[in-house]
Amino acid sequence: MKCGILTYHNIPNIGAILQAQALCEFIRSCGFDCDIIDYTCKNIVSRELTFHPSPNILNNILSKYSWRKTKQKIEQCDKYVKSQNLLSAERYDKDSIFKANEIYDVFISGSDMIWNFNVNGNDLTFFLDFVKENKTRLSFASSIGAKWTKEESQKILPLLKKYQSISVREEDTNEELNAMGIASYHLSDPTLLITRQEWAEKARNPNIQKYVLVYFPSKELVEKAKLYAMKHSLKVVVISNGLPKIGITNVWPKDPEEWLGLFKEASAVFTNSFHGLLFSFYFEKAVWTANYGNRINSILELLNQRNCRLDLDCELNYRIDYKDCSQKLSVLRKQSQNYIINTLTKCKIS
Repeated sequence: MKCGILTYHNIPNIGAILQAQALCEFIRSCGFDCDIIDYTCKNIVSRELTFHPSPNILNNILSKYSWRKTKQKIEQCDKYVKSQNLLSAERYDKDSIFKANEIYDVFISGSDMIWNFNVNGNDLTFFLDFVKENKTRLSFASSIGAKWTKEESQKILPLLKKYQSISVREEDTNEELNAMGIASYHLSDPTLLITRQEWAEKARNPNIQKYVLVYFPSKELVEKAKLYAMKHSLKVVVISNGLPKIGITNVWPKDPEEWLGLFKEASAVFTNSFHGLLFSFYFEKAVWTANYGNRINSILELLNQRNCRLDLDCELNYRIDYKDCSQKLSVLRKQSQNYIINTLTKCKIS
């Protein structure tokens, strides 16, 4: 039995790369043959891998400056993914993806926002519309990021009904599917399948010490990070590909190993990123966020860490009880692992 995962893997978004890697590696560790299907989505190429000039001259100059750095990151991330030996031997696009039926017995809609139409450009490949009737369709922690419109729900309902098992990453998505008459389960992000120690072994330590890390910076996050850093005699390090800002250290990690190292060695983290928040928890950091969307709130509720929201702890007094938090992470990890093992075992038996 050979499994193929469809997810976002070929973009300069390190959280997306790490979740894809974690899911594939875990499935392989359980004794199943598995690849990440090397699928090229046109909208992802346009959105993530293409420079879009601005009609404003000044903005265009700044965009070109950022794009040069982004292009380097694209190259290094691509090199990293290929070095992990996770990809299918063949590369597919919308016109050729049906040929994957000749290789794989089980098709898996992976995690990240692969079911978000704004991101995938209405590409139903991520709903496995190309898969033959005699093949198995599964979903592991897929995400939509926002609710589907009525028209979108009607379009995908027949495809979702063909899945043998569906799990999603956010509880509100789980509730939405249940309301549509689709049985589903709520699972954690695949990065949780790998332990803190395993992620630490993949990290490359930075040449910076004693710092507060800011990831997906907003004005509020940077200001709060500066206050925390001043109080604790730390530097402020911001992950950004924009123009360097005075009074802080700007970094631009170009591959997952460098990115992981920045989180592992940080004294505290301020982030509006979903995966930035998760890895802060994995590495047991003091962390705050000003992102109050469904993806963030879902994991904060699961871990009983709502006070990591800046609107609930504007004075930065909250301290995470990592004995309790780590226990909750362990329970969630085991739930996800058991779900994947049991689901794939049933496929193998049948």
